Amino acid sequence: MKSVNVFDISVIFAYFLVMLAIGIYFVRINKGGKDYFTGGGMVPWWMSGISLYMGNFSAWIFTGAAGFAYATGLFTMLYFCVGIIAYIVGTKLNAVRWRRTRSISPLEYTHTRFNIPTQQFLSWVVATNFTLSGGVQLASTCKLLAPVIGFDISFTVLLIGTVILIYTFLGGMWADSVMDVVQWTILLSITFLVMPLSLQLIGGVDGLLEKLPPITFDHTYNGVRYTEHWLLGILIISITGFASGGRQFYSVKDEKSARRVGYFAACLALSVPLLFGIPPLVAKVYWPDLAQVDFFRPFLDKNPQDLVFIGLVMKLLPHGLIGLFIAAMLGATMTTLSSVFNFVSSIYTRDIYLGLFHTQLSDERMLKVGRMASLVVGLIVIGLATFFVNSKFGIFNLMQAFFTLLNIPVTVPLAFGLINRKVPRWSALGAITWGLIVGATTRYVLGWDIGPQVYLAFTMTLGIFTTAHYTARMYKTNKPLLALTSAAVTVATYALFSNTMNVEYETWRATLSVASSIALGASLFAFARLFAQQSEEDTRVVAEFFRKVDTPIDVAREVYGGGKRQVSTMPLVGKAVIVMGGLVSLVTLTGLTPGEVKLVAILSGTLVLFGAAMWFFGKRSEAKFEAERALFTTAATDEQTKI
Repeated sequence: MKSVNVFDISVIFAYFLVMLAIGIYFVRINKGGKDYFTGGGMVPWWMSGISLYMGNFSAWIFTGAAGFAYATGLFTMLYFCVGIIAYIVGTKLNAVRWRRTRSISPLEYTHTRFNIPTQQFLSWVVATNFTLSGGVQLASTCKLLAPVIGFDISFTVLLIGTVILIYTFLGGMWADSVMDVVQWTILLSITFLVMPLSLQLIGGVDGLLEKLPPITFDHTYNGVRYTEHWLLGILIISITGFASGGRQFYSVKDEKSARRVGYFAACLALSVPLLFGIPPLVAKVYWPDLAQVDFFRPFLDKNPQDLVFIGLVMKLLPHGLIGLFIAAMLGATMTTLSSVFNFVSSIYTRDIYLGLFHTQLSDERMLKVGRMASLVVGLIVIGLATFFVNSKFGIFNLMQAFFTLLNIPVTVPLAFGLINRKVPRWSALGAITWGLIVGATTRYVLGWDIGPQVYLAFTMTLGIFTTAHYTARMYKTNKPLLALTSAAVTVATYALFSNTMNVEYETWRATLSVASSIALGASLFAFARLFAQQSEEDTRVVAEFFRKVDTPIDVAREVYGGGKRQVSTMPLVGKAVIVMGGLVSLVTLTGLTPGEVKLVAILSGTLVLFGAAMWFFGKRSEAKFEAERALFTTAATDEQTKI
């Protein structure tokens, strides 16, 4: 099996330079906070769709997810299909509504739909969730890279984290979106080579299906149990997650574009099981015992299965393409983490800083605060990754722990707050509190599997949220009935908790489960009192919010107003891809075999042709963008003249 050489390092270095150049280029595009966080509402729908798809990619899918696939076999293929359904349903539910909120962060709408205390609580929970997940993603990247290039793993965390931080600090939403397209092009090109080459090792698809064990739905991986209930739980989380908003939905110009974003991402997700699921399954058949393979022996006590994808790459690809694969994986992580930094910094800027310290903040000042927030978030993520990369809990399990505990309490009120118009302004606070209590109790006190944990957390979170207007009415008109209902909640949850402890009985676990049951029941009465405080002014504010959601985007006034121009990014993307294709072609000068030269020629030619097409059609689209802007601007001027 090969090791990384100077040609691979050169490709990685060149790739980093291209990324930083794009970040520097977009410094001049970002004139204010709205440009930095949402691209000024001018990001093309296809680019946002690719960005939404790529937002779920990092080196984690080639380390943690690949290791999970190696351990669980065909079961993981079902996991890789979850995103397809989630994109479609989430888009159908809320893509149009999100664009009409006119937001620059997913939580911005919460201070009008709900209230400022809810916005602050949500902001801290969401920011914490994404910061922790960012630490896991950076750790997975460094775990992939360090053993391959021989760097100390802590030094690798600092190096990669710093490059990502500089890139995010400079470029913002535009740089993320452009690099997502570049990453997508290169990533799919090279994985389209790895997948069929790996299948040749075991006799093709027939050999894979013949040698793989049959699918089963009960797996224990690094001490955590995964069943069909986990799959359904992930589906529930993913649907509510996409329905709860993403900057890709409100960074495009109108509602039609917002729908296209989600549906295009769903189409792209069809590639995930094939390109990213099959190679780890091949490794399971080809290397049934990793202890017998020299490449994996140094990592036998550190989840060696996390390295099976890179192991195949080192075996199958020539030098130069190995470097390009590593660069693409790093790049995917860089843009994913850059999105996390940008997303969390938008929360700190728009929702926390602006909510706590300033009632007004200029767009230029918001840009400065946003960049400083990105810097702080990046430093925290780097620190977390240094800790996570040495954890024996496993990268996949770490990601699942954060994903399943913190997502449901946040995404349910965010998603259904746009759908349910009756719930009072304090309802989200009750939902978040119940979701966190139930999730933490069932998972970490009672030892429930992830699936049942998600079921109950989702049911309880959605339950208190959607019934908030009824419990408010009960508080006003029938307090005894409300007290009886609160007592019933306490008794029912205590009965459930006390009979479902999946770990060895300990006094502290029993005590905490009782405390959680009482907290849920008592808080229902307390929250009902809050829900009942909905004033006429609160009702008016909520009604005004939904009038905005019911109002289509006025593209002429809201998007093209003030002389804005849509930036045609396709030529820039095309140039970047052509440069990478040219760099790949230089690999043929390093003394490859005829078969390896053929692989390099296929990849290089694909990149150059795709880049040239992007450049050509991008130049043509510039004239179209300008004509569209002029048309909308003229229409707006005529309308103002009539008025």
